[in-house]
Amino acid sequence: MLFSIIMPVYNNERYFPLAVQSILDQSYSDFELIIVDDGSTDRTSELADNMAAGDKRIHVIHQKNQWIYASFNNGIKEAHGDYIYIVNSDDKLMADVLALMARKIREYDYPDVIWTKVLSHLCDSEQTIIEYDKYKMNERVVKELYCKNCEEVHQVWPFLISSALVYNQANLYRRELMQSQLFSNDVYGADVLYNIDIADRVHTALILPDPVYSHFVYENSFMNVSVGKYYPYEHDMFNDIYIQYKLLFQKWKLNPRVYIDILCKKRMTGLSSELRNLCADNCPMSLEEKIQFAFCGCLDEIIKTCVAEGNRQEELESRILCAVRELFIAEPINKDNKMYFAYELLESLLRYEKDNEDLKKIENGINHPLNPQHIGSSFYKKLIHNQKIEGSGEVDAKYV
Repeated sequence: MLFSIIMPVYNNERYFPLAVQSILDQSYSDFELIIVDDGSTDRTSELADNMAAGDKRIHVIHQKNQWIYASFNNGIKEAHGDYIYIVNSDDKLMADVLALMARKIREYDYPDVIWTKVLSHLCDSEQTIIEYDKYKMNERVVKELYCKNCEEVHQVWPFLISSALVYNQANLYRRELMQSQLFSNDVYGADVLYNIDIADRVHTALILPDPVYSHFVYENSFMNVSVGKYYPYEHDMFNDIYIQYKLLFQKWKLNPRVYIDILCKKRMTGLSSELRNLCADNCPMSLEEKIQFAFCGCLDEIIKTCVAEGNRQEELESRILCAVRELFIAEPINKDNKMYFAYELLESLLRYEKDNEDLKKIENGINHPLNPQHIGSSFYKKLIHNQKIEGSGEVDAKYV
């Protein structure tokens, strides 16, 4: 048997039959489908059992609720195919992609991994596509590339990061590789960390430019259950990914010029995500705590190093100020709040025609003890140097 396809599912009676059908409709039939029911309380369990009764290629595992990565692991342990592919229960495989991957496996003599593209489509509640390939993944990966040894795998890995091929689990892995390294089950980015964990054991690999996997992003945002939530571990998780990749690439003796900018960009994108999620309904912080995290708490040594290495001070300030603006839009701040300086700083920076009072508020905000990285100074420097306002204002020379 060539393929073991694993589908974790939890309370998804509406969409998971469609995901299953996208697999059963494949022209290539030498596969098993392992459905891992993670303690569903709707009709998902019943539907899965009925599917298994009607097709001998389908096997169902019922378990107590353990979260998605435990479902991955339990399916991996039961897999018998030469290769394993994971398909989430509200996504789909594109037509004839198993036949395509089977041809590529033979053509390239059974590579350890085939990296495959995930196309995210904006859709309505019926999965009718409104915008195909919303994040333009097809434009990121356009050439087939085979890596015949470890050195070639190492050299191409920074591209795997920038193209997002290693930022999910939707790739084709040799069964022995997957069964030697299971997923952690404690953070939502465990799929990213998984690809770091196996990197040293990937000796041959193929980058496949053909679209393989359809991921659906729903027009009604509340239907995207894993998006827009606050996770208290998120900052440490993004730091961990950044650090682990730096250590890995240093061990591989890659030229830092090849990967530093890529890692810094990813970390900055992650920072925006964690700041944006402060607005989530499930975030337990007060507004004061959220602003303090944005101006102080998130600016640890990892972020400072990333900003310095990537020359991204202005980008850092922009990301923080944009996130803080969203917080102020969602919730007003009182003048007696110790973080009120941030409101005055942002309001004055955004005012089109600035007077001396605005300049003073900006200076106070830049110099405030709870603004240790002097967020806003890059933009104030531009205001002064470009003479876009009348008067110079009094500001510490180190900021201009």
